Amino acid sequence: MVYNSSSALSDSIKDYYQNARNIPESNILGLPLPRKVISVGDWSDPHVVKLGFDDQNIVDSTWAKWDSTHCVDTAKFHAWQYFIEEIANPIRLHLENNNLTETIRYIVMCQGVPYKIQAVGDWSSPGNVSVDGLLCMLNTDDYDDFVETIFNNLVDDCYPGCVPPPYHCYSSPVISNPYFDKDSTFNFNSRFKPDNYTGSWGGYNYRLSYLVSRLDGLSFEIIKDMIDKSVAADKSGEAAWILDNTPNILGNGLSGQFITAKNRLENYGFNVLYDFTNDWITHNTYTEGPIMGYTSLGVHAVGSNPAYQTYVSDSLLFDYANGSVFNTFESFNAYSISTLRRIGQGVMTEFTSIGGTSGAGHVWEPYASRVSRAHVYFPYYAMGYNQIDAVWQGFSVLAWRNVVVGDPLTTIAWGKQQLAENLTWSGTNLVTGEIDITNHIITIEDSSVINFRHQGFITGDGKLMIGNNVTFNIYSWQKGLFLSYDSNNPRLVWGEHPTFGSSANYNIYRKIDTSAWSLIAQTTSLEYTDTEMLINIPGDLAPNLFYKILASSELPGYDTSNTVQASAEKGKNKITANNEIAELSYSLDQNYPNPFNPETRINYDIKENGLVQLTVYNILGQTIKELVNEIQSAGSHSVNFNAADLPSGVYIYKLKSGDYLSSRKMLLVK
Repeated sequence: MVYNSSSALSDSIKDYYQNARNIPESNILGLPLPRKVISVGDWSDPHVVKLGFDDQNIVDSTWAKWDSTHCVDTAKFHAWQYFIEEIANPIRLHLENNNLTETIRYIVMCQGVPYKIQAVGDWSSPGNVSVDGLLCMLNTDDYDDFVETIFNNLVDDCYPGCVPPPYHCYSSPVISNPYFDKDSTFNFNSRFKPDNYTGSWGGYNYRLSYLVSRLDGLSFEIIKDMIDKSVAADKSGEAAWILDNTPNILGNGLSGQFITAKNRLENYGFNVLYDFTNDWITHNTYTEGPIMGYTSLGVHAVGSNPAYQTYVSDSLLFDYANGSVFNTFESFNAYSISTLRRIGQGVMTEFTSIGGTSGAGHVWEPYASRVSRAHVYFPYYAMGYNQIDAVWQGFSVLAWRNVVVGDPLTTIAWGKQQLAENLTWSGTNLVTGEIDITNHIITIEDSSVINFRHQGFITGDGKLMIGNNVTFNIYSWQKGLFLSYDSNNPRLVWGEHPTFGSSANYNIYRKIDTSAWSLIAQTTSLEYTDTEMLINIPGDLAPNLFYKILASSELPGYDTSNTVQASAEKGKNKITANNEIAELSYSLDQNYPNPFNPETRINYDIKENGLVQLTVYNILGQTIKELVNEIQSAGSHSVNFNAADLPSGVYIYKLKSGDYLSSRKMLLVK
């Protein structure tokens, strides 16, 4: 995270985001960003370079002026040199000194760090680009020379009918984005890695080193709100996507992108509002639920009528879901981020000021073909890629005029991943890829709904804690059965068979060690608890207990589910090596997980019926919580301990039953 150390506001944003995402100090850099005299070694030296327009632009004070006929000729390198000296090199040095060069994936720039380099008048290129478009290739060899070559490039990228350079203001290098649309089948194997995506241009082998985004907006309160909504993003997959297309506008093949976006989203079950008329989708025409994404041709949809410059705040007052995004095909929709400065277009800043969370825009004229492609950006984000991965896979070129606003860690679905921490799911959650929970816990709260689509599944040697009345909506019966550890007995929970529906019958089979499968129950419900068995915490012992379910209906034949497994452990029904029953005794197990945050589970065995007391103490012997104080029957028992309101530290839990007394330590780490 990079902030302007000379700005109190930038410092406040840094503090808030650091706390929201638990960012270590080593991953934070403050830049003073002074007004500075720059010399580049030619006849025009020296130039004064400053931060202009509320610290948004790196401005060459001598040459940053409008010149409609000679804009390419008059651009000078001084503002670009300032970017190298005061932004790029300090970031690169900080990464090197903290051994972060190969591990950091994203760079977040706080408001106060300029986001565009302005070497000449507003529409010029290559004089004017976004800071982020250059910074993303930071680890390219001979970076300083590479950046200077980009500035001096005169390779023509003319739109049809334009005048070749140096007499028009749009000539610029075409540096292809090697990360563009890398996972159209959504196998989730293209999550961004530093320097993994490379290309060649101008004699340089460039690397896409980092993806860059901004925490910026009209006020500190709005930026805080954007961060909060990102942390609590809506992962239900139920919010709608607005694709407001318009006939016969711009002539850049945009309709095909809108249609592809529509097809991709609908193919994976998302709610799409698509329009291909001259009428607008507005908050007056759609009132049925929250919105996750909005794209249109903006002011171009109605011509360049100045009356439509405020169309975002006038017409798009939807109920925006947490994590919602904005991406329109208009030239200057990120011309200013921290103000509502308009020059004929709606601006992304309006979107975040009326409840939106993040999005992509353009600091100067982008060309329609350089906008983040909605048919890439929206489906990738909807399916579980981080917001920043999705945006940057939508960009076709680098070193351009694009900027991304928002928390890069925002996700709105659970795509393929390996858990790095325990999770708690509540409400409705969309799972689109395989989630490996090895050594971790997913707790699913009562009455939650889990929607599985595409490749969605939960796998790995971890633990599911499934609450009551949880609904699994599945797409494949071979990925429809789950085992819950919410009690000592194995509890099987499954989704309704995708074909047989509510008329299905379910035969439950069990196998112990290498014995044959045996039918143990028949039911029409969607769960079953095997009270004959007791299970152990995953990973302690090799699995010796297996379950599968055969689904059938009034039609001939049946369908076999996936197999789930567990290890059987002690208790009155303990499974021994010979499948015999072991004798019951008193015991107090070590809590699991340990260390924990904030929830852990304590298992214990009671030999005889009687009063059971299980109490948690702090290291000073003071009582923290009484977990159990009641008459319990002989057998194995389990209780969960939630320490969300306690500080980190060592705690002691003590079990007393009859003459039996035992205690253990546990460690809470937040």
